[in-house]
Amino acid sequence: MNLFPDIEPSKCGFTLIPASKAIESPYNLVEEVWEEPGDKWHVTLTFSFLTKAEGRLLRAHLLALRGQTGITFIEDTSHENQGSWSGAPIVDGAGQYGTTLNVRGFAANELVAKAGDRFQLGQRLHEITEDVYSSPSGLATLIFQPEVIKPASDGESLVSDRPRVRAMLKDARNIPSFSGTKSGFRNIQIQFQEALR
Repeated sequence: MNLFPDIEPSKCGFTLIPASKAIESPYNLVEEVWEEPGDKWHVTLTFSFLTKAEGRLLRAHLLALRGQTGITFIEDTSHENQGSWSGAPIVDGAGQYGTTLNVRGFAANELVAKAGDRFQLGQRLHEITEDVYSSPSGLATLIFQPEVIKPASDGESLVSDRPRVRAMLKDARNIPSFSGTKSGFRNIQIQFQEALR
């Protein structure tokens, strides 16, 4: 896994852009909505100041991506889960996809995840949209976005500690120039989007 360097940005923006589009008829103004499974995370990382060593590390990582060819896994350092996520949650039943997921292995009878919490399943980052309570036997159903498009395997682990998005550069032509002073680099901004390939 090609992890993004452990350099804390000054600002970290994660936005989920839905793959839906409304088309309005010019005749009766009735809309038709197209919904597809290609929702993607868009990420903006801003670094107000980087030391020379941090700048070199970040520049080397970006160059190693070779434009949009490479993939990196990015953590939202401004996000913190609020649920307990106690136990060891795993997928309960093979072949699940969509925006709900049956899970087992939570601690019994508690609020295990709150709306807004995030988890990683395989190589995708998901955000919970409703509070999740576990059953007396530690079962729960998660409701979230974006949807699972590659069916999960039974027993597959959910990552709630430092979940990451699998991303590529949004536009390889916009890699920062890293022009700076002897002390370091200022005002570096990089944009990524989720890679679904």
